[in-house]
Amino acid sequence: MFLTLIAFVISALLATGILRNGFDTSIGALLTQSDPYLDELEILADNFPNDLEINFAFVAKEGETVFQPQLLRAIEQLENRYQEIPFSQRISSITNFVSPETQLQLFERPLDSYSQQELNTLETIAVNDRLLTANLLSSDASLTFALIYTNGDEADTDQRLEIANTVLSIRDDLRQSFPEIGVHANSEVLLEQSSQQAMIDDLTTLLPLVILACVLAICYCFKSAILGICILSHTVLTIICTAGTLGYLGFSFNTVSIMAPLVVVIISVANSVHVISIYKQFLLKGMTKVEAMEESMAYNFQPISLAALTTAIGFTSLNMCSSPAIQDFGQIVAIGIIFAYILTIIYLPAVLVFFSKDAEQMDKTQAPFLHNTLEKICELTRVQDKPIFWSCSALALITFLMLPLNETDFNRLDFIASDDDIKEYYDEVSDRLNRGPALTYAIDTGSDTGAIEPEFLKRMENFTDWLSTQDEVESVGSVVDVVKTIHQVQNDDDADYYEIPDNRGTVLDYLLGYTQVESKDFPVLGFVTADLSMMSLFINAIPMSNQEMIDLDLRLTEKFEEDFPEADLIHGSGLLLFARMDELVTIELLQGYSLSLLLITITLIIGLRSVYFGILSVLPNLLPATIVFGMWALLVGQLDPFVMMLFSISIGLVVDDTVHLLSHYLDDRRKGAAQPDAISHAIKTAGPALSITTLILALGTTILIFASTVYFQQAAKLLVPIVVIALVLDLLYLPTILKRFDKKELS
Repeated sequence: MFLTLIAFVISALLATGILRNGFDTSIGALLTQSDPYLDELEILADNFPNDLEINFAFVAKEGETVFQPQLLRAIEQLENRYQEIPFSQRISSITNFVSPETQLQLFERPLDSYSQQELNTLETIAVNDRLLTANLLSSDASLTFALIYTNGDEADTDQRLEIANTVLSIRDDLRQSFPEIGVHANSEVLLEQSSQQAMIDDLTTLLPLVILACVLAICYCFKSAILGICILSHTVLTIICTAGTLGYLGFSFNTVSIMAPLVVVIISVANSVHVISIYKQFLLKGMTKVEAMEESMAYNFQPISLAALTTAIGFTSLNMCSSPAIQDFGQIVAIGIIFAYILTIIYLPAVLVFFSKDAEQMDKTQAPFLHNTLEKICELTRVQDKPIFWSCSALALITFLMLPLNETDFNRLDFIASDDDIKEYYDEVSDRLNRGPALTYAIDTGSDTGAIEPEFLKRMENFTDWLSTQDEVESVGSVVDVVKTIHQVQNDDDADYYEIPDNRGTVLDYLLGYTQVESKDFPVLGFVTADLSMMSLFINAIPMSNQEMIDLDLRLTEKFEEDFPEADLIHGSGLLLFARMDELVTIELLQGYSLSLLLITITLIIGLRSVYFGILSVLPNLLPATIVFGMWALLVGQLDPFVMMLFSISIGLVVDDTVHLLSHYLDDRRKGAAQPDAISHAIKTAGPALSITTLILALGTTILIFASTVYFQQAAKLLVPIVVIALVLDLLYLPTILKRFDKKELS
């Protein structure tokens, strides 16, 4: 009981670190740090800083436009209240829009003074204003934006959360005051708030369910509530120690690593099962509780240690991925595995001995869990050896060939609740504006005033004209448009002067003059840097997949390098980095998978004291993920790249079954047992615990299907069949492999 006391003291001390845990829902937590575009993103942000924007979308009733008194009053109410939002600076909407080309204001009088006929006239003017339809208004005038600019980039996490909550409060008030109008809000802070809320909801709702389901499964399988309580205490201490340690280490849960505590719970319970299963088997043979526990620990120490080490290796391999979110997930689970293992050794045995029944109080007629079924499985592998071997081998080969059919496509909205209003915002914008991602680039000429040289601007005009012809591009904006517009206005608005002047001094004078009357929505420094060496390029694209975005960027980059060999193109869109992350994350995870496979194989070679069987054990561990991902390619074919980490960690999870079976098998073989007898004894000894651990893994993971985020749902749908197939292969396929390849005498 001394060790038990130590476990409680350590857990109590570590528990004080739980309150230090935080949440990180920023883009940076997801982005791969190995992408060279990440540095370019920072360069563009330094030279063309953007305020944090909050977008309100107002949608007119079916068959109407936004130029209706009620909808305009809703915008006016927002204009009266937007300063309630912390860090807010100004608001831009159609009601205060001033054309940078004509310097005319769209609404010159109070809104309530306009008749419907006058509003219809303003509608006609608005839909023909290219800057309005490119920024604040849909082409059919059924949707309009109100953009609130803040200096929220300086805000800390709590302040950004306060911004988000205030925005949602104003949005809800507008909906209540104007129920017939569609009012939606979107912002980076809202995405962060929604992601954090989804994380908290999933963690607080699903974690207790996972623990309860796993404990009830233990109680059912072992027909003992006391054993369930023992495992519950073991699991709770594991979570406390893990979460407390994370707090002291300064970890913040992100949209991927928030799933880690659920995985730790499942692994913790699974660790306990092996000790309990063998312990009960020896109790049923008439041993005392202490003797039975000593035998159980002697039986299980090697396989439990090997399983813990190999599982930790599988999760630690995620550090090969440069995404902080994936790295944190692997590190958190690895820390949890360490605590689960330590508590299994120093805490669980004493608790089981103290609380469990004596051998005399047990029902001696009670057979181990699934005893009869495992007997039949042993007989089946003997009778149907060839059909089992060749059918499993064929299935493995076919599904392996189907793996390349999977395609990865990342959508950040997968990390927010599936019923969140932000998704409706994107649906409305996409449907009414046919607008997809907004891509931003910068062009560095390498010389002062190089961005306003007439020859450079004319070449840039040809480049933007080419861009406009691309099917994926909805509109393009740059300083070229600004200079051409000013040139036309300065020449009596003659359309023939909508061109680049031939003199650099003229261009400079135009831009300096524009700074005196510029709109805050279209400042000169938003198009060129102060030293005039760099210009920005804005592209509004139509809705597209990540691969289509990558293809467009590749064509754009190749065309730019061909037309501007002396200049540098700077890629400054976070959305583009997300799209490229599909391929980068997949490559890095596969590299991590290869490394973990190698390390796990070496570990098994050392642990099993056999190079031959260490290598042989790899086969049944490779196949579960191969089969599941191959079938997924055939049935679905679309994968979130973050779900790809399941492929990398799956070997760490499923190797547990193989380790226990081979440990018992090799132990019997080294004692001189015949091959069929050793296989049968290994299955009967380890089979009950393996069946229960698989049940727990599958049951605990199935609960994730009820998560609010698509990411967790997809992960669960893949992980459940992986662990189930792993057990099936170990009970059916592994014996047929051993029968064919174990041809030597062991000592």
